[in-house]
This record gives sequence, C-alpha cells and structure tokens, in this order.
Amino acid sequence: MKPAATVTSIVTAAALLLVNWSPAGAQPKVTFLFPKDGDTLSEPPSAIHMCFASAVNVKDLDEGGDFRFRVFEPTGRGLGLRIVFQPDGFGVDIYPGAPEEPEGEWTFEWRATDPDTLEPAEGAIRYTVGPGGDPPPDKPFSRCGGGSSPSTTSPTPASADDGAAEGSDGLWIGLIAAAALAGAAVLGLALYLVRRRIGPWTQRPPQQGDH
Repeated sequence: MKPAATVTSIVTAAALLLVNWSPAGAQPKVTFLFPKDGDTLSEPPSAIHMCFASAVNVKDLDEGGDFRFRVFEPTGRGLGLRIVFQPDGFGVDIYPGAPEEPEGEWTFEWRATDPDTLEPAEGAIRYTVGPGGDPPPDKPFSRCGGGSSPSTTSPTPASADDGAAEGSDGLWIGLIAAAALAGAAVLGLALYLVRRRIGPWTQRPPQQGDH
C-alpha cells in the first residue's frame, strides 16, 4: 500500500472512531429511589421519587421516548399513574392512583433509557404498607441533580453540572484519541512529502571521474 493511501486510511479510521464513539456506562443508573426495596411504610406514598446519575430520555412515547413505570397494589391490580419528569432528565416523580387495598406488599417496576444511545436500564422493588411502618415524608423531595441524593426539603433548582461534567470528560477522551490519530496521519503525510522532495540530495553528489 502506498504511504499516501496508508495516511488516508488512518484519517478515515480516526473519523469513524469519533463518529461511532460513545461514552462507557451510557446505561442509566439510579442514584436515589423512594421508597427503597424492602421498606415498610405506614401508608402508601403519594409519589415515588427517582434520581439518575445522568439525564434519561424524557421524550413522549410518540416522539421517541422509551420509558415504562408500573405500580401494583397488594391485590395485583395495576394503578393509573401520573409521570412527571424533570425537564433536565435527572429525576422523575410517579404519582399512583388511589388503591383499593393499601395494606400489604406493593411492587414498583421501572424502565428508562439513555437519551443518546437509547441504552435501557430497568428494575423492580417491593415495599410493604402496614401498621408500624415508617410514615412517608411529609415534604416533597428536592430536585435531582447530577448524581446527588435529594433530601426531603422544599424543591430547589436542579443542577446538572456534575452529570454534564461526567459526560463531557468522556467526550474529551474520545476527542483526544481521534485528534491523536489524525495528528499522526498528518505528520506521516508531511514526512512522506518532505522525503520525496529532498530524497535525491541525501546522497553524495557525483564527483568528476566517478563512473
């Protein structure tokens, strides 16, 4: 293969690496969930609260969204839900309808996807409602932000700086790798052209009398 063709192949490979590269760990990760698996509460919570380490896909299902939340009361009946995502995608509140039989074991199932790769994550928890359980928080949770766990205080403005920084760090790694390959290709091409230009002068000029 000619050197110029080799350089072109390297540049092409670098471009493909940059286009197809995606940060590792794109699958959504839950950083906070209330109630937790195994909790015992004195009454059903008015809302189930989830936080994610990075933003999730919040588009409506008919616009490319891919999420699912289901709540089952102890009788096994699924309840109607009102789902409210944070605009930045770092958190969601699920508001179940009124149950017929609140006491017993409840089940919450969830599924969420990464907004860029659509990589899914899903899970399920079970919690119990009955006498002697802990009372649900009487204050709304603060908004989720960048992997931090919220507290049961009045809502505060969300900060996505941490999550954005995590994603931007991975992006910079990919950009640097692609730039290094491209730089090596350009350097190789430059050396090849210089050698072609000055190659004949690297030998000793012929002297008179040489045959």
